[in-house]
Amino acid sequence: MPGSQSSVFDSELYSSLFTQPEMKSIWSDDNLLRCWLTFEATIAHVQTELGIIPPEAAAEISAACQTLKIDWPRLASETRSVGMAIKPLVDQIADAGSPLVKKYLHWGCTTQDLLDTALAMRMKQTLQLLRRQLVQLGETLKAMALEHRHTVMVARTNSVDASATTWGLHVSSYLSELTRHLQRLDRLYPAATTGLFGGAVGNLASVGSQGMAIRQQLMDALGLSCPVGMSNASQDHVVEVVQFFALVHGTLCRMANDVETQGRTSVAELREGEGGGGSSTMPHKTNPRASNMIQTLSRMGWNYAAGATSLLDQCDVRAASARVLNWTLVPESALALSASLERAVRLFTHLVVDKEKMRGNFAASKNFIMSESVTMVLAEKMGRGAAYDLMKALLKDADGSKDLLQCVLENQTVLDALTETEIVAACDPLSYLGCNDALIEETVTAFDDYIHVQTA
Repeated sequence: MPGSQSSVFDSELYSSLFTQPEMKSIWSDDNLLRCWLTFEATIAHVQTELGIIPPEAAAEISAACQTLKIDWPRLASETRSVGMAIKPLVDQIADAGSPLVKKYLHWGCTTQDLLDTALAMRMKQTLQLLRRQLVQLGETLKAMALEHRHTVMVARTNSVDASATTWGLHVSSYLSELTRHLQRLDRLYPAATTGLFGGAVGNLASVGSQGMAIRQQLMDALGLSCPVGMSNASQDHVVEVVQFFALVHGTLCRMANDVETQGRTSVAELREGEGGGGSSTMPHKTNPRASNMIQTLSRMGWNYAAGATSLLDQCDVRAASARVLNWTLVPESALALSASLERAVRLFTHLVVDKEKMRGNFAASKNFIMSESVTMVLAEKMGRGAAYDLMKALLKDADGSKDLLQCVLENQTVLDALTETEIVAACDPLSYLGCNDALIEETVTAFDDYIHVQTA
């Protein structure tokens, strides 16, 4: 019924802000049941190959899983009673199937086998999607870094004007982090996509001596990593994924913070170019809604990461109470990150960079932020300590009526050490960019090389 949803992830008003369509599909109930049905059909075929159940049983189980018309109200009602949806689903498959289906369906399995393996299946789909999104954002940032490699701007540290840099170099720092996130994702991928088949208490007793073979062939058929030993009580790999998401959110939040801060009217170096963000009362106002949403989603992601360790609150062979948390924590954390990545791509694709304003903002400090540049040129003539003390005293006495170049040109000690040409050059931001080009190129190459190696 329209308007009855209570979660932002399903809300007709807000869902588009908090979800990315493909990720929402991955964590839908439809896909969850599809994974469970795939598990049941696949393990039946594996057990047939190993001579555990008749071939006819596997064929009929597979057919029943493929043609099952799920009775959703019945499934919801029985899940409410049982507490887990696996037995209610297995009952529906059995009811719709032949006697062979009723006899051999779910052979040697337990609820947790399906829960954890379906989680691994959806985690695989999730990480594959997130990887594509990370690469897409990386390509967007790479293009911007190269385009603006010589777009000079004020570098700020502790929110105060510091020295000269370029927007291209600043953007390349985001790209460096994304490259490391891709490396992290690839490292955690095998563990994150580990399925489970262990039976009631994890020792494969219900399938006897062929348990290890069933487990390996099942995971191979599903395209998942095979667990090592008994892992029924282990959720560390799930926690690691959610906390990895938090690291990515850190980069995205920094990007959003910079766009918001550099978009302030008094700074006006950047502007969101997607449109929208208008005020309901102030006609002149355009709010940075993309940045705001990325910041919101980042905070959500960090909350999920803080709560993820609760999944480790296990005892004995398994404890359902903590494990049930992943039904909400994992899907929501995946949705939040995917939505944020999608929004970040749009934000930086349409970002308006005002080159003239970036250059003009050096005047906010009367160009005093070039003092280190002048100091280092002077240091070659009189030593760094003496040069620093000279410039410190010179700027301390400045009353703000003159810019750096004027102040320096009126100081005889400086004029005795440097020519006017040297002074003018030292006050020019473009003369003090250091290894700007090499650093950008190094970052872009690292990204390109890693992507190329992983996709070759």
